[in-house]
Amino acid sequence: MKTTLHSLLLVGALATAPALTVAQTASAAATQATGQVAGQVADSLSRQPMAFATVILRPAADSRSALSTMTNEQGAFRFEGVPTGSYSLLVNYIGYKTSVPVALTVAAGQNPAVAVALATDQKLLKGVTVTATKAFIEQRAGKLILNVAASPIAAGGTAYDVLGRAPGVLEQSNGFVLRGKSVVVLLDGKYTNLSGEDLKNMLNALPGSTLDKVEVIANPSAKYDAQGGAVINIITTKSRKFGTNGTATVGLGAGQYGRYNAGLSLNHRTAKLNVYGGYDRLENQTYSTIRSERVINQETFISEASREVRHNRNNSARLGLDYDLSKTSSVGVLVRGMLNNRDRDAQNNVQLTPPNSLDVEGSTLRTLGEAQFLSPSVNVYYKTTLDTTGRELRINADYFGYHKSWNNDYTTTYWNELAGPLPTELRRDNSPANNSVKSLTADYSQPFHKGTLEAGLKTTFTTTDNDIRWEQATQGQPWTVDLGKTNHFIYRENINAAYASYSRTVRKVDVQVGLRAEQTNTTGTSLTLDQTTRRNYLNLFPTLSAQYNKSEKVQLGFAYRRKIDRFRFDIVNPFVTYISQYRYSQGNPNIRPSFSHNFELTHSYNNMLTTALSYGHHTNVLIDSYRKDDNTQAVVNSFQNFRSAESLDGSLTLMKPWLSNKWMTVTTLGMSFAKVNAGAGSVGLGGARPSVFLSSNHTLTLGKGLKAEVSGNYSSPLTFGGLAFKSRFGGSVGLSKSVLKDAGTLTLNVSDVFNTQQTRYDVLANGINSRNADKIESQFVKLNFSYKFGNRSVKASQRRTTGIEAEKSRMDN
Repeated sequence: MKTTLHSLLLVGALATAPALTVAQTASAAATQATGQVAGQVADSLSRQPMAFATVILRPAADSRSALSTMTNEQGAFRFEGVPTGSYSLLVNYIGYKTSVPVALTVAAGQNPAVAVALATDQKLLKGVTVTATKAFIEQRAGKLILNVAASPIAAGGTAYDVLGRAPGVLEQSNGFVLRGKSVVVLLDGKYTNLSGEDLKNMLNALPGSTLDKVEVIANPSAKYDAQGGAVINIITTKSRKFGTNGTATVGLGAGQYGRYNAGLSLNHRTAKLNVYGGYDRLENQTYSTIRSERVINQETFISEASREVRHNRNNSARLGLDYDLSKTSSVGVLVRGMLNNRDRDAQNNVQLTPPNSLDVEGSTLRTLGEAQFLSPSVNVYYKTTLDTTGRELRINADYFGYHKSWNNDYTTTYWNELAGPLPTELRRDNSPANNSVKSLTADYSQPFHKGTLEAGLKTTFTTTDNDIRWEQATQGQPWTVDLGKTNHFIYRENINAAYASYSRTVRKVDVQVGLRAEQTNTTGTSLTLDQTTRRNYLNLFPTLSAQYNKSEKVQLGFAYRRKIDRFRFDIVNPFVTYISQYRYSQGNPNIRPSFSHNFELTHSYNNMLTTALSYGHHTNVLIDSYRKDDNTQAVVNSFQNFRSAESLDGSLTLMKPWLSNKWMTVTTLGMSFAKVNAGAGSVGLGGARPSVFLSSNHTLTLGKGLKAEVSGNYSSPLTFGGLAFKSRFGGSVGLSKSVLKDAGTLTLNVSDVFNTQQTRYDVLANGINSRNADKIESQFVKLNFSYKFGNRSVKASQRRTTGIEAEKSRMDN
């Protein structure tokens, strides 16, 4: 307790010191008489601030020497050091009309303030109203936005399908990466604290019809947790309409098996109160296959082939309330829950071919299992604007629970061609988990004379309790405890953090500097082995970003960030997971987090062409490791820290409208390279081969409410840390039609048209030589219908973030 108190005092001092320094700097600068222009940009109808709008300041005497900048997340902008004279100010934003020029005069010592309201771009032609539609992908300063509601392909799918289509985002063994950086997944600004199989379960349980958009942030600021290299924030739909309104959705589909989805969301909004909620049901049955061939020596090899069918019944519900206490303050609560039931039926066939090919032996493993996942979460927030200068305070309290029941029955039949059938071996596991995350955060922002300060405090308490119970028996014999696999493991983690960041514009350069401190206390206890591991450490994570707005069309950027890659909660648990006679996975209680220095250069031209080049140096890097048991020939997959690693990534994205904006294309060409410096004794882990990836998305507006979408992606082979991945390719198509006077939308789509999505890779490390191919069913035909009803008067909704996002992303089974 004493250590935690000292840590909180320390991180509090770290957050306060930058604020005092900035305040003194701003006070000194205020004595200098300099001309500047500041203002705010908002939606003309909802009055919602508009982030990342382009603001242009043109001198009346010479329009060629125009200045440009972008609004921040609060819709504010500022020009400093502006020569005195007459100017006109314009604002541009995708999907909105360019603002009427605002004439203003800049004089020494005067600071004119401008308020600009933008109207949506609507054109009247021969009595028919044509409204500009959003492209599926938008490129903005510091982030990429996927407008899920605008995608015909997304309808009837899940959040997992959407993430797989984000440019530069690739799925790897236990999560997602963006341009070589590990990704932390947020849901409505809340850290999901899930990874691996559990993250996939959550994303697959979240219907695409409930999503509004997805934000992909390559270089998050000090405001975000230091965990993870990039952030993906999934934002669900929330009505902005007065009165009572809602959306009903129903869909059917088929792959090898049938599937259906249905949902209803309701919203009631008055001038001060907004009550909303919804329920969604998704039921499907999908298959997955695994093939593996492993060479033992020149004459002996092991081949495996498995097929599993899973029946998923996913339910998600939410109920929320926002209330405006006054014009400057609001409170709210959001209760969300997911209940997912899953049945599995799998068969794994293994064959061992020895030097004497007549003595072939093997086994057949049949697995029948049931699992249930319950994930309740609660968020309570308070938000207030402290004065007319724009000082703002936000407080969030969060709880997230993850409760899992897990039961499997394994029947293994061994055989030998010479000896015939052998005794059947039985195994079963009962592995419940009870995990929870509690968090309290306070965020403060304050505009200064020449910039904006943001600071905050956060404390998080995470507990994961996994009770892995294994039993074994020979057929006809009593059950006994399998001591080699049974383990009750409890992991507790407390992170106390503080951050401060300061941003300002100096002539044509937007600069942001930040510092985050995180003090961590962990305790891992194996009740079965009577072993406890404790760690305490304090780390600082500086961030720096700068964007040079050379002209209205050209922007150059630089970013630096130190980050930490914390291990997933499951892999610190030393328990063994049985996959087959020759394959296991096992946790490692001795692993430590990895740290890295990350640099990125960016270039943007005309909001159309974006280039990014990033480099990362990683220490104590954590990667998959493989070892072989020479007695049983079983391969054990685990995780291990290695000395260091280097990563280099680049991407080129072109966003181009064609045919009078009726055809929108977004194409990304990228490169990724990573190399592990494993040191002596680590055979095969130093191999490295760069990979090239290409993704292209095309949206066509065909008229009469008809829209089509085509997307495709390709990744060339990649080698990293003993794993050599083969090339991947996939493509999807979709078609949507507005019906019932635009109140309804009918959508038909086909995912993975050529049925080519699979992960093929070789393991070439520590004496292991294997070829593998894993495939999760990805080819589906889906028909979806949604209908919007109720009042259509528009009012901006609250959007809030919470403090448990990173911890959720690390929970796994």
